[in-house]
Amino acid sequence: MPQQPAAAEPAARAPASPKPKPASEKKVPGKVMWQFPKQIPGQAYSTSPIRSCPVSFGKTRFAVCFGNTLIGLDWKTTGLEKMWECDVGGHVPASPVLGGDGLIRVHSGDAWLHCIDQDGCRVWEPVPVGEPLGWASPIVDSDNNTYISGYGGGIFKVSPRGDFRNVPYFRTRQKFDSTGLVTRGVLYIGCEDAFVYAIQLSDREGKCIWDHLQDLGKTEWFINSAPALAPDTTLVVAGRDENLYGFHLDGKQAWKLYIPGQMLASPVVSANGDIFVGLSIVKATKKDKGKLVCVDGETHKVRWEYEAKGPVESTAVIGDDQIVYFGDNGGYIHAVRGDGKCEWKQNVHSPVRSSGMITGPNRLVFGLDNGTMVGILCSSGGVSRKGWAKFMAK
Repeated sequence: MPQQPAAAEPAARAPASPKPKPASEKKVPGKVMWQFPKQIPGQAYSTSPIRSCPVSFGKTRFAVCFGNTLIGLDWKTTGLEKMWECDVGGHVPASPVLGGDGLIRVHSGDAWLHCIDQDGCRVWEPVPVGEPLGWASPIVDSDNNTYISGYGGGIFKVSPRGDFRNVPYFRTRQKFDSTGLVTRGVLYIGCEDAFVYAIQLSDREGKCIWDHLQDLGKTEWFINSAPALAPDTTLVVAGRDENLYGFHLDGKQAWKLYIPGQMLASPVVSANGDIFVGLSIVKATKKDKGKLVCVDGETHKVRWEYEAKGPVESTAVIGDDQIVYFGDNGGYIHAVRGDGKCEWKQNVHSPVRSSGMITGPNRLVFGLDNGTMVGILCSSGGVSRKGWAKFMAK
């Protein structure tokens, strides 16, 4: 009997194609992932506008002041989680600050300085430092001392343990209604008398080491924005006189650039030294406008201008991929490349005057004038570690 042919082996089954991810799971830069707290249409705003900079700690955790409450949040892969809240007694006009000791300082409208740990617990009793100014956030040095701009002028100092002498650490009649920076043991801060002060820090009292009679640190009008430190150690200062300044650390002017429009945001500096600052152009009978301006770090001339949807009071944040993020008063958040081209923009339907913060990989947050905060996906893995990439970078 003839042999039957062997049965053919079944053809190998092709591997199943992976199921496409739902649109909600795709990491699309510019996509709004959450809004906190949620607003019910037609309901009045629950808190005052959020115009401060969030303080980031841990891998994906951050804290924000909503009205008179500091709230700790964690943006996990599963979404936003509220961790804790702490009553700080009054509205906080400026930003909370994280010290090198990992503790958060908040200067509240109740005229006290509050110190809170990353679990939302008070570390020491609030300190009566006086009413806050509108632009001045607390400043923390490398020894974890906190410096406060006095409502009536001068600078006050609070020790790392909350000890406080109710006498000015540095005396002056003029107000320091701006946020300074500390480098090499010196506090650099703008004043309403149109000078930048360089205050040598010591145990008992501060001493100004720039002679203003020689015009060191001199601008043409008062200063509200925070200075930035360029990679070449030049101090970059945005004056209210429509000029951007560069000062050497000895107080001598390195350069000066006239930029028409108010610089209400603070400058930030990229890894290659380029400077980015927001511009508000408000003229009677004309529509309000705004721009992000890029100033070349070598020539100190305007390299490019990016037209926003409204005045720009938001301080930008630079990602580790050198994308620059900022908001405008027209209700848009923008992502701009280093060459001035738009990567994406997102309408969040409320003016954005807060500083931006990258709170973890691909996680960008901004506060809005409607009293909420939004979380947006971005391409950056974190804040750039080079340059002066955000508000109060160090």
